[in-house]
Amino acid sequence: MGQIRLTDDQRTAVENRGGSLLVSAAAGSGKTKVLVERLFKYVMDERCDVDDFLIITYTRAAAAELREKIARELTARIALAPTDAHLRRQSMRVYRADIKTVDAFCAALLRENVHLLQNDGDEHTLTPDFRVLDEKDARVMQERVLSRVLTKFYEAMDGEGDAQLADTLGAGRDDSALEALVLELYAKLQSHPYPMRWLEAQRTFWDTLGGDIDRTPYAAALRTDAAQRLRTWARLLREGTDEARGNEVLLAKYVPAFCDASFSLDAWADAAEESWDAAARTCAVFGRLGAVKDEDGGAQKLRMKRLWDQAKEQAGAVASIFSVTSEEAMEDLRAVAPAMSSLLRLTGEFSDAYRREKLRRNSADFSDQEHFAIALLVGEDGAPTELGTVVSARYREIMVDEYQDTNEVQNCI
Repeated sequence: MGQIRLTDDQRTAVENRGGSLLVSAAAGSGKTKVLVERLFKYVMDERCDVDDFLIITYTRAAAAELREKIARELTARIALAPTDAHLRRQSMRVYRADIKTVDAFCAALLRENVHLLQNDGDEHTLTPDFRVLDEKDARVMQERVLSRVLTKFYEAMDGEGDAQLADTLGAGRDDSALEALVLELYAKLQSHPYPMRWLEAQRTFWDTLGGDIDRTPYAAALRTDAAQRLRTWARLLREGTDEARGNEVLLAKYVPAFCDASFSLDAWADAAEESWDAAARTCAVFGRLGAVKDEDGGAQKLRMKRLWDQAKEQAGAVASIFSVTSEEAMEDLRAVAPAMSSLLRLTGEFSDAYRREKLRRNSADFSDQEHFAIALLVGEDGAPTELGTVVSARYREIMVDEYQDTNEVQNCI
């Protein structure tokens, strides 16, 4: 304590002041130690206070543990410099410092500033004493609201898309598949900073679907994923050939086929990156492996054969994606477009009904707090609101532990 030894890389992370900084390192390599040391570098060299910083952790337990680490480090440093009045002041400030989860930060921000939220014509508004729904209570409320929304949906059944959606997912006495799909889509919506904007953009896409498959986000995602998978297995096959270099039998019987397959997988990845039809015209080449006796190949043979079979299986999965032409794939999208548009509209209606029910009960769930925080901090033009500017001025720096667990909503905040 007080005399922490740092590696050169750790010292760079502690001392760097060039702007946003992302530290990537393995588990147990000292990332939290670096965060604490960076904090004290500010406290000692720039005479900052520990509550000048917003420190975000992933769980409440982690927040409590981090606060305790900072307090212990502070005690150790005071022992080394007992006459330092600035350091002694930090012993009081450390328990006021904002060391908390994103949820806790958003909840505090919302309770202080809920009056700044726009009403949007709702009959009810959130008040500072709102209740945060736990996962179980939120699920129960969602199911009740969705039941009412689905009843209205079946009563109206307006247009081809509604009928297609109901027929596809099974209307009548058992609409559990449709219910599950709406709830799943709603849950995924919450990972977007502006979920309703995203939902409307998707409806516009399906309502105006045209052009070729390569211009759709679905083809882009499928092609990118396929190319990544193909390159991964090409690399693994090449690594397998390197392992066989010390065995003359495997070198002669297995390596040529491994090399041919890896080259063809890379070529297929190139085609997938080019276009849908290019990927559909291309395939991997998996020739026959030569016969190798167990006593000649041993455990090495088994590993290579298992790798070969896995690569073939993955190539087959990619081939199934591009088993149709781009025009046939586009026809499939056009066929489901009405149902997709209806599903998105239904999800939007459920989202609005669920929002109004939460307001009526003066409650919010965890994702609400994050989205309300965005509304309070960021304007429609993407610039900070007046409150956002004020809150930002409170902190010298924002430090985030376990940043890999941060989603786009939290990143926006």
